[in-house]
Amino acid sequence: MNTLTLQDVADLAGVQRPVVSMWRRRPTVRGVSMPFPEPCETAGGISMFARDEIVDWLERTGRGNNAEVVADAPALAVPEGAELEDIVTLLVWHVLTGEDLAGTSHAYRVKRGAAVDPEDAVLLHELTQLRVPDAVLDYVDALLGASFGPSDALARLERGRLTRRRGDRDLTPEAIELLAQVVGAAAVHQGPDSVTLRVQGGAAALEVASIDGVSVTTADRSLVRRALLCDIPLSDRHGTATVSFLSTIGLAPGEVLDRADDAVLELPPGHIAVVLGPAEALTDALAGPLQNRRAEVLRVRNVVAALRMPRGLWREAHRQSLALWVCLGGANEDRPWVGDLAGEPALAPGDVAADVAAALAQTEERSFRYLRRIDLSTIVAGRTVVPRGVRATTMRLLDTDTHVDHVHRATLVTSAPVPVLDVLVSAAPGHVRLVQHSLAELVDAKRLVVKRGTRINPDHHSAEGSVEVLQPGRDRLRLDPIDAERHYPRSTRTQPGDVVICERPEPWAWVDRTGGAMVASPALILRPAPAAGLGPRLLAEAINTRGRGTEWRSWTVPNVEPAEATRLEAVLEDLDHYRDELCERLEAAGELANALIDGVSAGALTLDAGDAGAATRRNPDATA
Repeated sequence: MNTLTLQDVADLAGVQRPVVSMWRRRPTVRGVSMPFPEPCETAGGISMFARDEIVDWLERTGRGNNAEVVADAPALAVPEGAELEDIVTLLVWHVLTGEDLAGTSHAYRVKRGAAVDPEDAVLLHELTQLRVPDAVLDYVDALLGASFGPSDALARLERGRLTRRRGDRDLTPEAIELLAQVVGAAAVHQGPDSVTLRVQGGAAALEVASIDGVSVTTADRSLVRRALLCDIPLSDRHGTATVSFLSTIGLAPGEVLDRADDAVLELPPGHIAVVLGPAEALTDALAGPLQNRRAEVLRVRNVVAALRMPRGLWREAHRQSLALWVCLGGANEDRPWVGDLAGEPALAPGDVAADVAAALAQTEERSFRYLRRIDLSTIVAGRTVVPRGVRATTMRLLDTDTHVDHVHRATLVTSAPVPVLDVLVSAAPGHVRLVQHSLAELVDAKRLVVKRGTRINPDHHSAEGSVEVLQPGRDRLRLDPIDAERHYPRSTRTQPGDVVICERPEPWAWVDRTGGAMVASPALILRPAPAAGLGPRLLAEAINTRGRGTEWRSWTVPNVEPAEATRLEAVLEDLDHYRDELCERLEAAGELANALIDGVSAGALTLDAGDAGAATRRNPDATA
């Protein structure tokens, strides 16, 4: 019987795995009872479901994001006992012979394999020992029928159950793109002649070769078969490959260093090797024998660049970082380039490749964006190849006037006198009972009017627009007034004194002093009634300081006598202006600190302004 796991069902439907569990718990679909099919068997503690029942259920319910469930289902229903490499071998047999597998005998497959692979370069040896049941042969034919060619069949296979069973998880598309750019830079460095990529370990190199359009050579027969399925040109120039790619992902640090040592020592002059492996072995701190082992490899002086890559590029261990060594035979490099890419907010693979190209050229005639030179003696003597956070040296034009202007602009604010806020109060009799009104009570009593915000499409933003959109916790948008009327004709505009509130992640309120703005949902507008005896600043202050929970109707506001409410509102307005003044000075203080750091570090400013200036700084009261 053809069966599917719950993960297979999720893949077939084009949804995340938890969605399928939710479907099982909810038997009703659009008011009609359509329970999820029951498991037909259990294998190794995993529930298995009949493929045909799942396909029928998805078609009847319309659930999922895949309109081709009937066509895609055969590729996911892997028969029991099938092995990944066996199916890859049978796929290659089909590609080389052009024949279907169903109904063929073992002897016939070997005979045809000998005819298409007489030198046993790809599959004859494996085919001779491969004996599979008819269900596997039928599955391979079904897989090919559901795929857009052999390469798509391989991709579906390696995304499916057999790969999950082995625990293999490949690199992310971002990692493949970065590797392709680096290998591409190495290929360009080797000149206009065709470049052969020598591959050792890991199928990621095949994706890299496909992107870069280079042929590959490898002693790994499983990689040869995958290259054939992906239509990647194969070369038999094992000894003359000018660029090598070695993947050591998943190996222990000692084995990583052993393989890296072989790659570096055996590298002929002028040839390039790109070594991919865990950062803990290639770039991070090591101690004891492992540190000495890595130092021996580096003393060969063939490593011209070392890069620590960001986390999350390897799906099997998304919290671990990978690293790259770029090696050049005969480089004799005493000052390799290093860079920590993990802290870069927006990594540009093209710029990484440009830095690698310059490192291979062993030139400093261009500026680097990510890499910086460090003495090899410093690396060997220490425990780390790529120090955390190491960045390229920044090149900039020396503009003393600009740095001075930045300091002066900030000090115009910080040197102004700080305004004084004083409030005169006197004792009053007080109240025995303190009355608090919830916002729900105020709305019911018509003392507050509630207006809902509008869902705003960020694509409608116009930097020159005059209609401001208030959206708490996010950057404010602006809309062209004509676009605002066309797209949001029923939206509510704020009036001066309206209070904009938001429930999540915590109670927040803000008084719009000018009005005329739109409010983005889920924010709300609270508009005090003219005779409410409740000022907007009292309302906002109470929400910001006393609001509890995420249900705005339950937030409370203290009751204040009308006469006192007017006076309190005036003082709170003064307090708002006082806060604005302080915030302006805090912002200017931050700008001043940055301007001083940038100017002094660039050599464009000095704080040694003379004896009088120094004395004044040490004793501010000296001029009083």
